Amino acid sequence: MYKRYHKKTISLLLVVVAMFSLFATCRKSGKVTTEDDLGVIKDSMELEFEPVDDDSEAPKPAKLSLNSKGNFSFSRNSNTHKQGYFRNPFDSTIYVSGTFCELRGNHFHGGLDIRTGGREGWSVLAAADGYVERIKVSTGGYGKAIYIRHPNGYTTVYGHLKSFKGALANYVKDAQYKQRKVEIELYPKAGTLKVKKGENFALSGNTGGSGGPHLHFEIRDRRGRATNPLLHGLDVKDNMRPVIKKISVYEKDKESLYAYGDYPYLTFNQWSDYLKNTKTLNLKPGAYSFGLYTDDYFTDKQNVLGINYCWLKANGNLVYQYQIEDFDFTQGRYIYTHTDPYLKWKEKKTYIRLFKEKFNPLPYYKQRNQGEVHLKHGDSVQMKLYIEDYAGYKDSATWIIVGDTTGKKLKITNNVAAEKTERVETSKRIKYYEWDISVPQKAVYHPFDFKLGINPKKPKMLSKTLQMHYGYTPLHTYMHISYTVPQEWLKYGSKLCAVSFSGKRTYYEGGTLSGNVLSFKSRSLGEYAITYDDTKPTIRVVSFGKNWKFRVADNLSGVETIRCSLDGKWLLYDYEPKTSSVWGEIPAWIKPGSHDFRIEVIDSKGNKAVYERKMTL
Repeated sequence: MYKRYHKKTISLLLVVVAMFSLFATCRKSGKVTTEDDLGVIKDSMELEFEPVDDDSEAPKPAKLSLNSKGNFSFSRNSNTHKQGYFRNPFDSTIYVSGTFCELRGNHFHGGLDIRTGGREGWSVLAAADGYVERIKVSTGGYGKAIYIRHPNGYTTVYGHLKSFKGALANYVKDAQYKQRKVEIELYPKAGTLKVKKGENFALSGNTGGSGGPHLHFEIRDRRGRATNPLLHGLDVKDNMRPVIKKISVYEKDKESLYAYGDYPYLTFNQWSDYLKNTKTLNLKPGAYSFGLYTDDYFTDKQNVLGINYCWLKANGNLVYQYQIEDFDFTQGRYIYTHTDPYLKWKEKKTYIRLFKEKFNPLPYYKQRNQGEVHLKHGDSVQMKLYIEDYAGYKDSATWIIVGDTTGKKLKITNNVAAEKTERVETSKRIKYYEWDISVPQKAVYHPFDFKLGINPKKPKMLSKTLQMHYGYTPLHTYMHISYTVPQEWLKYGSKLCAVSFSGKRTYYEGGTLSGNVLSFKSRSLGEYAITYDDTKPTIRVVSFGKNWKFRVADNLSGVETIRCSLDGKWLLYDYEPKTSSVWGEIPAWIKPGSHDFRIEVIDSKGNKAVYERKMTL
């Protein structure tokens, strides 16, 4: 009773102090405080999102508190997760190279990337008692991955593994030989493969879409959402603060498409006068929003990490807050509404939009006026940005914007030279010369003017180049594209295909020929052309014997199928596309003597290469 009364008294005093401060500021500026202003003040004193659900073990957001001195911090309730239930997946201190919900190219990162010293083969330990509910072996994604279900309803995920151990390894190998498949997905019956907390069931590796040796580790709740492993009490070293590096400013008028590149904007960094010396930024009257480029570090600056908490205030009033402690994988591509695709392309830096767009369904925000600041002539607004990492390390930045009819005119991005423009809001079909483009409903994140043009033919291409809007403009779902093939190209038949371009690189987009129409799908805009692929893959011997290894490569469409056999019987192998390596060993049950070894490699257009050789054991 006393604690509750004491808390309320302190909160009331803080509100009074804040109201007095704002009143004094408004008197000085000649402005009147409105009821809405008071609401913003109350919100800024103690911010809390609605509970995720009624699941007592589901993560609940932290609270942001402001004291009378204006200091800021998140206070976390230790009871939101059962502390100590999960252990570290390694028998050593964890050092991370990637954080939960870190902003990746086209998705939010679902867990922790744990360093393994640039090496493979570390013993991976079960984080808690449970059983293996899912096994996946793939050349992409998490590579070799294990999903362990625990009695508390949570699931831990271990990705990019080198190999499995014991009964688990035998289970997977038996299934691969039975199905004659290397890439496989298995769902063992509950309790078939039990593991104990701390049990070594696999070795760390670099398989799948990994950029180097490490362990990808996740903790998912009962509904399959990723939760921040750091909230579960894992011992992770973090002794460095995040850093606000750059701020972007967007003028949001009715004509601008600030989401997709045709918008007035500017950026300034931490060394500019606007931040370093709090120089005023004179802007023409209008509506403005902001973006943030920031990095977090744990123990050194070798790995650049992401943040989970930030908030923005205008003259002391909260206009935006972002915090994330759990994540729904079905919403991964909405990262394109959370970040700025154009500045990602132009500066190779990820800017967080400090505003929520109309078409952004993510639930991680709290804001006023859509995160906008409306400037009139003579207005002076102090912007204050705060960020904080999980360990409580903080950074902040201040800048001042002033409404001025003669103020700075923000620069506008360069437009694509377009011959044709079509407005795309929902579904749209566009016919343009030999091209037929179908954009399905909900493919776009924001309505925009779809610009089209024809550029000169590139080397080794059959068609001229289609310029399909901006290459950095993202799509949420696939568009369907077809090209009417002229009679003289039909001699290439099934070898015809579409490609796209990014800089000097060419990317295979596929395509199926039906009559004289080549059809394919893509989730990227930019430059496209039609060509053909009739070149077979290459096979090169690295080593040959009981333990064998090859290098395989393809010039365009990419390796689609690999078949290895001994005396005509299917032979298990490993394939790593990053190194173009295929390797394996002859099973122990093969009898000594002479045997016929064969490897067959087929690309996505059916071009085949074969290597055959006698093997003596």
